[in-house]
Amino acid sequence: MTHSFTTTTFHKPTNCQACDGLLWGVRHQGQQCKGCGYNCHDDCTIAAPSKCSTTTTTTATTTPTSPSTGATKNVPEAILNQTTPPRTATTSEHIQSVIVTAALRAADRTDPPNEYLANLPPLNAQISAKNFVRFASRCGFMFSFRDSVILLLSWEKPLDTCVAMALYCMICFHPKLLLLAPQVVLLHIIISAYSKRHDRDPTGAGSGAAAENSPEYLRNMQNLQNMMGEVSDAYDVVVKYMRFVDWSSEATTWLVLQLTILSSVGMIVTMWFVPLHLLLLQAGIGVFMSNTRFAKYCIREFSPYIIDYAKGRLHVASQWYTEFEKQVDERERVREVSLFENQRWWSESGFAPQLLDSERNAWSDLSGSVQLPPKEDMTAPKGYRWTQDNWKLDTAGPWIDDVLGIVPCLP
Repeated sequence: MTHSFTTTTFHKPTNCQACDGLLWGVRHQGQQCKGCGYNCHDDCTIAAPSKCSTTTTTTATTTPTSPSTGATKNVPEAILNQTTPPRTATTSEHIQSVIVTAALRAADRTDPPNEYLANLPPLNAQISAKNFVRFASRCGFMFSFRDSVILLLSWEKPLDTCVAMALYCMICFHPKLLLLAPQVVLLHIIISAYSKRHDRDPTGAGSGAAAENSPEYLRNMQNLQNMMGEVSDAYDVVVKYMRFVDWSSEATTWLVLQLTILSSVGMIVTMWFVPLHLLLLQAGIGVFMSNTRFAKYCIREFSPYIIDYAKGRLHVASQWYTEFEKQVDERERVREVSLFENQRWWSESGFAPQLLDSERNAWSDLSGSVQLPPKEDMTAPKGYRWTQDNWKLDTAGPWIDDVLGIVPCLP
């Protein structure tokens, strides 16, 4: 049966099955066989196989004979499909086609941005139970690693802890040694597996995943139970202190933001002048030494006093910072100072600054009860400075008493 080609518009990037080139164009890019779906350029139809591929699939059933008894055995039905031709060397045309196709697929918004997230199985009770059992039976190595690290830091075996501390110091001074970490981990796994196989399991049967109701499985379940509680406790602690950074109290969050920025600047300066490997070395040695029995006892006894002292210092610092902010805000505020010149009417000379002894001073406040120096000797209030040198005559008013907040009745 021969092909039945028709001119077709392809709605996604498609390659020619004859020359492996891209079918270019917006519409009517090439030909497609109605019978087998063979796609090709208009000029490549002559290079297509002479027969339609729908007739190339055949089935065959074989019954081989046993060489000892001559009896026959039934085998599954075998389907003989057209074999895929061997791949040829990549050519420049192929590379160009792949690049163009990749560019077209990058512009296709119908494809999911991430195949893993797009193909996650839906929520299902059976799948959840099955995966939980599988995970519980296979997570023993994580808790074994955790316990080993805790025992190493707790100086359970002082020699091993000293060796680990020496290795950590070497890594701090020579960070390039971390490039050997994958090889070291692989060698450790191989040597441990060899030891388990020949010393503990002479039959050669691997342990594999822990079976249900086995001691290892129950131990994993216990560790998972405790880990979920620890994670929940840590989450509760974080949520408890989220009020300092979630703007529920704008003053507190603003203070934390300012302290964070200042501490970041200080840390950048510290990192600039102090080598990072020395900081890591000090931090690592501190972790090792703080887990000794002597350090643990001292920390447990002195922790309440240290916490109280830190809270007190923090409270003092917070008060100082609040007062400092108030002073800054007060200095940025502009105040007007009023000074009143008092004069008496004399029948011969009119208004003059000569006053009687029983009357107010020549310079005073609005009420006249507070005597003030002349404007040439007037100083700015405490914490303020003059923004202009010359005094300005206020003829508009209203003149309000600063203490009582009322407009007095002037004689």
